[in-house]
Amino acid sequence: MTEGVTKLVGKMISLDDSSYRSFLQLPKTETVSRILLLIVGVGYGAISIASQASYISGFESSLLQNFIVPAVFIIFGLLTAFITKVGMAALLWAGSKAFGGTARYRTLSVVTPVALLPGLLGVPHLAGLGEGALWVNLLLVIGVIWMYLVSAKIIQAVQGFTAAKAYLSAMIALLFLASVYYLIVPAS
Repeated sequence: MTEGVTKLVGKMISLDDSSYRSFLQLPKTETVSRILLLIVGVGYGAISIASQASYISGFESSLLQNFIVPAVFIIFGLLTAFITKVGMAALLWAGSKAFGGTARYRTLSVVTPVALLPGLLGVPHLAGLGEGALWVNLLLVIGVIWMYLVSAKIIQAVQGFTAAKAYLSAMIALLFLASVYYLIVPAS
């Protein structure tokens, strides 16, 4: 990514309102979106590799240890990022549609990878690192709150909502996600 685009994404992560509209007006918005999704996917894969280091080191073949198994983790990280993007965009679209949003799913989908970047903070928890340590749980909470704030800014920019309507719409989407997560993940 060029330096200007990197700064723009940085402004989006720091919740600058005008940067979201500027992002949508970039000549290569979809390319930047794909690069961000690639970064998120590699991040998911890298954290999975770190959490499974003892498993990976158990293979006798150095080819398996150093290339094939880590590559599989990276591929699954990329797949996870793509599935997460599709689901998150659908939730944001449905949540904003409930409040009268008229933008297409595709428009929200292009910006959604930006909301996934703070979510990388929660991946150590999902990968089982730290065994319930405070720092892992704290990262998860910070990541989810930050994703919520970025999601609201995305909805505000794409749908043209007021801030209150955008935050409420994002809250509905995340509450639905949390309820599905609660139903699927067994209590431990």
